[in-house]
Amino acid sequence: MKRLVSTAIALLLLLSLPATAQTVGTWERISVRTLFPLWDVTFVDSLHGYIVGDFGAILKSTDGGFTWKQKLTADQYALRNVHFFNDSTGIAAGFRGSVVRTTDRGESWHALPVQLDLNFPGMSVVGSTVWLCGEEGIVLKSTDMGDTWKTIKTGTDFMLGSISFADERHGWMATMQRKLWRSVDGGESWQEQKLDTFLPVTTLAARSAQECWLAGFQGLIMHTTDAGKTWQQHTSYQSDYSMIQFDSTGTGWAVGRRGAIVRGRDANLVWKLHDVPDTKSVNAITFLPNGAAVAVGDQGAIFRLRSIGAGELPPSPDAKDNNEEEAP
Repeated sequence: MKRLVSTAIALLLLLSLPATAQTVGTWERISVRTLFPLWDVTFVDSLHGYIVGDFGAILKSTDGGFTWKQKLTADQYALRNVHFFNDSTGIAAGFRGSVVRTTDRGESWHALPVQLDLNFPGMSVVGSTVWLCGEEGIVLKSTDMGDTWKTIKTGTDFMLGSISFADERHGWMATMQRKLWRSVDGGESWQEQKLDTFLPVTTLAARSAQECWLAGFQGLIMHTTDAGKTWQQHTSYQSDYSMIQFDSTGTGWAVGRRGAIVRGRDANLVWKLHDVPDTKSVNAITFLPNGAAVAVGDQGAIFRLRSIGAGELPPSPDAKDNNEEEAP
């Protein structure tokens, strides 16, 4: 009975919004027939993209993000991350041990044998290797695109919220309890690193064996260029960030609460507000090979930016460019 009620609610949400588009600042909002929170987005090329969210929602676009078709996974557990290894094979993972894979460009998705009823909010992929991190300090690792999995106990009981590998050996992992670890052997073992901040860390972006960026609450953005021996904190717009990412030019972007989309300037030394699309939170951003960008967030929010070109960067509004958080 509970599953029937859940499915009925999901179907009602799917049909609740018309598919229309409107311009919001420099971003075009692409409306879809859902109110689900959307958590991650990726594009295989300039046309084919995928989004995942709550209730096992998986959305697919074949026209560069202008229109989307949606389906739900069988178990309908929340999906937090999605990645494609090639044109046809992709993987998505999230809560209650839900890990699914497609081999036909997202037309069908099948559960993978994780066999752990735990939440895994963090995922990183390099080549055919996948790392998931989550509850009870557990990291799951697959070297064959999810066919088989190895359980790694990291020695902590904290919820591991974010993970990022720069290559098959060097990666970082963090918790919202201000704990940070680094691995130099592909995640087989982890060494805790000192992190001088009182703010929760929510997202990581490892750029090389020596360089890693992190972001978190209240505008926290830091990076290291010496493998974590020292960290430099940067001036940024005051938002609780959910993702930090870098485009093809090396420019940094961060997204977060109150619809904040923030962009690095001056070689990413200063991070200022780029735009505020109309949504409570922007949860993820990705960049297409043709120079466009797509961001997703709460209540089925999907936004598309035509170009990330520096010439199209609008000046920050005076009222929002002083790094002060707006009142709720």
